[in-house]
Amino acid sequence: MKMDSRVKTLLIFVITILATFAYAFMPEEINITLKQIDVSSLRPDTAATATVTPADTAHVESTKAVDERNHNILFLGDSMVEGLMRRFADYAKENGHQLDVICWYGSNTSVWANTGTLKHYIRKFAPTYIVVCLGGNELFVRDLPQRDKNIAKIVETIDTIPFVWISPPNWKNDTGINDLIIKNVGKTRYFDSRVLQLQRGKDHVHPTFSAAAVWMDSVAVWLSGKDTEHPIRMAWPQATHKPHSVSVHAPDFKGFQ
Repeated sequence: MKMDSRVKTLLIFVITILATFAYAFMPEEINITLKQIDVSSLRPDTAATATVTPADTAHVESTKAVDERNHNILFLGDSMVEGLMRRFADYAKENGHQLDVICWYGSNTSVWANTGTLKHYIRKFAPTYIVVCLGGNELFVRDLPQRDKNIAKIVETIDTIPFVWISPPNWKNDTGINDLIIKNVGKTRYFDSRVLQLQRGKDHVHPTFSAAAVWMDSVAVWLSGKDTEHPIRMAWPQATHKPHSVSVHAPDFKGFQ
């Protein structure tokens, strides 16, 4: 008997959620290797060095020195967060940062701008640094004026907290969402993922976990470099770690009010 497509989709989502929570909350003393990326063979001077400086920001330099403080980092966004957070956790832990992750599958700038979800998590975690990864579900939208307002509202909500925005890793040319992100956040807060050549999974959209690790290596180099508005400590990690916390929301989540 053929499985109903809706049931199949639900089962896939449930399995993904369970795997994400198992990874995030399994005790440290258990030696888990499932989906964990082995990057020990990579070196800081060879890991995606040709792609760590986004093309659109190559000549825009920050005058600020690296902030050596330990930060409470809030990392939020759509399903692209799932791949990035694994390697991001390595960097955060070994550089003295606390990483709290919000992965809202299927989310976009509209739901983050027009619900109280962002304010909720800012109150909950009191971040001193925010990393946003949104736009992957809006590559082909046509209502650009509304998306412009959404991004502006997200930036307004973040207020004075230092932040950066990781762009979606385009698999096709977008209709303008990346230009709107740059317009609202500025080039020194924008990491251009479009320049990366990333191996994709079976959906031909999401980078594989190993590719996402290299993607995050590139982001980390940029985060601590002269092209970033508020550079922070992101030295190359020597071990694997887990995020401080992971919150997962399904695509049908309505957001906090």
